[in-house]
Amino acid sequence: MFKAEKHVLTSQDGTKITAYDHGGNGDTILFIHYLGGIAQAWGPVIKYFTDKYKVLTYDLRGHGQSGQPEKGYTFEDAASDLVSVINHFKRDKVHLVGSSYGCMVGLYFTAMRRERVLSLVNIDGAMINDTGKDGLYDESLEEHLAKFEGQFDPDYESIDAFKQYYRENWQPWNEARANYVNHFKPRVKENGKVGAITTEETMKAIISEIYYVDFLTWYEKTECPVLFLPAEKESHFEKSIRFIEKASKGLPYSKTVLIPNTTHLMMYDHEKELAEAIQEFHAQLPVSQKSSM
Repeated sequence: MFKAEKHVLTSQDGTKITAYDHGGNGDTILFIHYLGGIAQAWGPVIKYFTDKYKVLTYDLRGHGQSGQPEKGYTFEDAASDLVSVINHFKRDKVHLVGSSYGCMVGLYFTAMRRERVLSLVNIDGAMINDTGKDGLYDESLEEHLAKFEGQFDPDYESIDAFKQYYRENWQPWNEARANYVNHFKPRVKENGKVGAITTEETMKAIISEIYYVDFLTWYEKTECPVLFLPAEKESHFEKSIRFIEKASKGLPYSKTVLIPNTTHLMMYDHEKELAEAIQEFHAQLPVSQKSSM
């Protein structure tokens, strides 16, 4: 379930950002969802944290109930939004937890706003570059985007058709996935069809921002502890492990935890193990990394 107090705030450039306060007390933990997702993605894991943490989530710009401007999808824009969220809730420092693209946003923020972050947890994200040596792709950005032509923002005949597609194709279908799809509010397009909230233009803008980034340069600027949670069943797993070894060398403290049989969005299948790994990591941090006010 996803029960939270909704907050609507404005980022520095005027973009509306929708954030959620899930209650709780203690250190503040803030979850950042993946590309094309919404804050409700964290529904399966939140229940494991509210007894020990102040829990916050938010919809990234271009996602969910946040604004979707035509421009403004750099990592600096995303970091500015995150500052606005943290300040809105009057937090000084937070523990960040990201999934996929959310890891990249969290890493950039951690590197560039070091004084605001207690620790960083990366769930199968920001642990391999798209391009460069040992990267995922050996093609230009234009060639890369062309491969996904027509897939960024497909048409569905109706909201029911949208949900049916996910029921049939997002496997293994379970209660966590069903709850997410039920919260997901598609948009009605000008052609009368139904699509995801995040448009093709926004998806391309964010993917273009990511494509040539060398995440190692951001880890070199990171001063807080980092937990890496690579997904064992993904094809890029071995490359991720090699990347993590490089990234860890310059970090003051890092830990890598492998949860068996995990896929990219592991919060839908391994929520309990995921929560336990994060809390164990936090329990091992020095006292100086446990003060969010």
